[in-house]
Amino acid sequence: MLALTLSGCQQPAPQAVDKAPAEVYARSIQMQTSYPITHRFVGRVYHPLTSEIGFEPSGTVDRIAVDLGQTVRQGQTLATLDTRLLHSEADQLRASLAQNQADLSLTQATLKRQLSLSKQGYQSEQQLDELRSQQAQLQARRQQLQANLQSVDIRLQKSTLTAPYAGTIVQRHLTQGQVTGNGQPAFTLVPDGAAEARVGLPVRLLSRLPLDHPWRASIDGQPLALDYIGRSVEVDPTTRTVTLRFALSPEQKLLNGQLMYLEVEEQITAVTAQVPLTALTAGLRGLWNLYVLEDLGDDSYQISRRDVRVLHADQHHAWVEGAISNDDRLITTGLQRLVSGQRVRVIDDQSQLVVSQTTVLEGTL
Repeated sequence: MLALTLSGCQQPAPQAVDKAPAEVYARSIQMQTSYPITHRFVGRVYHPLTSEIGFEPSGTVDRIAVDLGQTVRQGQTLATLDTRLLHSEADQLRASLAQNQADLSLTQATLKRQLSLSKQGYQSEQQLDELRSQQAQLQARRQQLQANLQSVDIRLQKSTLTAPYAGTIVQRHLTQGQVTGNGQPAFTLVPDGAAEARVGLPVRLLSRLPLDHPWRASIDGQPLALDYIGRSVEVDPTTRTVTLRFALSPEQKLLNGQLMYLEVEEQITAVTAQVPLTALTAGLRGLWNLYVLEDLGDDSYQISRRDVRVLHADQHHAWVEGAISNDDRLITTGLQRLVSGQRVRVIDDQSQLVVSQTTVLEGTL
């Protein structure tokens, strides 16, 4: 009797209070037969006429007329060598030519007189032959001296280094008073006008790209207009890539050696689905999870966790493969409030879902 009385005095157990449903976004999964990967290759701006110019003859640098960063015009004097020895050699050759001319004149006059005496029978043929031989030797010696003098004149001209084209001095390799050897560079000259870009691509990727492939490039984050010129026919032994050449617009003021980034899109064959990064949650053993809706047949759905593997991802999307099929309904946002097995009710067949919280165990959310 006492137990019955006490039990009648107890308060009734409280009823569970349903929580308001939350709205989430969802979309249908569309399977694809391939997915894109964007490769980014680093190239370099290059002026094809860039050259290291220097003195052809050896000598001591007497004067340097330009410096680093200076703009020069075609034919402008850049530097000169000490030409005192060449001038002295030229004076010696001119003196030898004068002496040769005097000897040749004397020989010709003597030969003329001897020919006159020979007609009268007073001169032997042997003496005439000796005079003719001496005349020929002097004429040959004159030609040799003239050629040597012309060689000295050419070396004098080459002792003055001039700009082969208009451009900018980007590097100076010599100083005044320095002795330069044959072929040693004195300046690096970059020409004015349009440049080109060169970038290396792997042979594997290059074989998959058509010649009319739309090329995309940028410099310092700015889009770069370029036209495909051609490519090398050999593989670089250091980078194992093939060099591609692109023409750049002359309006673009680019520096020699400036870095360029070329973007190339490659299609990888695989059965995948593109999903937003917000639809992924971390799984076990390196896998990822997606929340997919299963139709219960009574206008409600149940959340199912599917394991997937990420094949590729960018800043906004990921391409995955795994336990998913075409047209599966995928929840894309609000995953932190959801669990596998949770029942949901669809209010918009296109994008939004309302989550029913009545079947969630206490402490799940």
